[in-house]
Amino acid sequence: MNKWCLLVVALVLMPNLAYGSIGFTSIVDASEAARPLMLSIWYPSDGDQSDIIGGNAVFRGEYAALDAKVVGKHPLIVLSHGGLRSTKDSGAWLSAALAKAGFIVIEVNAPRPENPAMAVDEIWQRPRDISRALSVILDNAAWADHIDEKKVAVIGFALGGTAALSLAGAELDAERYYESCADAGSIGADCTWFSSHNVALNQVDQDEFEQSRHDRRFTSAVLIAPEYLEAFSIESGMALAPTLLISLGSQEMKTLRLPHVEKKAIDEANRLDAFAVCTESGPQILLEEEGDAALCGTSPEERVRIHALIADMIVSFLARNF
Repeated sequence: MNKWCLLVVALVLMPNLAYGSIGFTSIVDASEAARPLMLSIWYPSDGDQSDIIGGNAVFRGEYAALDAKVVGKHPLIVLSHGGLRSTKDSGAWLSAALAKAGFIVIEVNAPRPENPAMAVDEIWQRPRDISRALSVILDNAAWADHIDEKKVAVIGFALGGTAALSLAGAELDAERYYESCADAGSIGADCTWFSSHNVALNQVDQDEFEQSRHDRRFTSAVLIAPEYLEAFSIESGMALAPTLLISLGSQEMKTLRLPHVEKKAIDEANRLDAFAVCTESGPQILLEEEGDAALCGTSPEERVRIHALIADMIVSFLARNF
């Protein structure tokens, strides 16, 4: 789908696209002292997009109008980035693109786990954070009037995609999940980190892990290169909310066991393309800091193209399922 097709789809879905500007603000929910959530909010606005959000020396940020007035009423997306050690606003590139298409987008930024022993609980913390963020925004009088509560989606990258699938109604099979890191082909990006600190997946808080995270307020879900797909129970996937899997490469397609999930693959992409576009000096900075220059991809132009494909797929899917 080219840019003009995306524009037509978005205009049908969101007549308020004509505002042509996006705003940004953030709120902090400190109702749980041990796990405060910083919520980054992107939305259609009529402000001057002069502020750069989510950028740093390695990755480009996105332009938005800081604390500008929100204009109109829109569907809502709650977005969760993936990596256990990701920085806040890692999904700014997608949040900005979806806000331009007429959505209000909430990116959930939770505290980074201090060590693998804490991180093993992120499998249930992430979906819990997302549901909590949705409650916070719907209970906020300043935002509630701008949200169409009948059109609420959850989108997640990597472990955030795993969380989105749980919220859509799928459930992890405990034994399959516990053995996930034993399989060399498993999509569990932090298995090596856990293993190097003698942390096993079965050290998760059992009571919390066994609770269903299905949240029926979410009417659709999008998973971008999710982890632990092979550990979900087939039976639990029979009555999912409408769900789209976007595979960056083909690995997720091989491990998806659930029926009734729409699948799209970007064969030429890889999981690192879920990162933002790098700055001109980004690759060199990563090399100097003994990081992985592959985080920047083959070229900025190629990553921009892949990001546009991802946004196109999401907008088209939501247009059909909202």
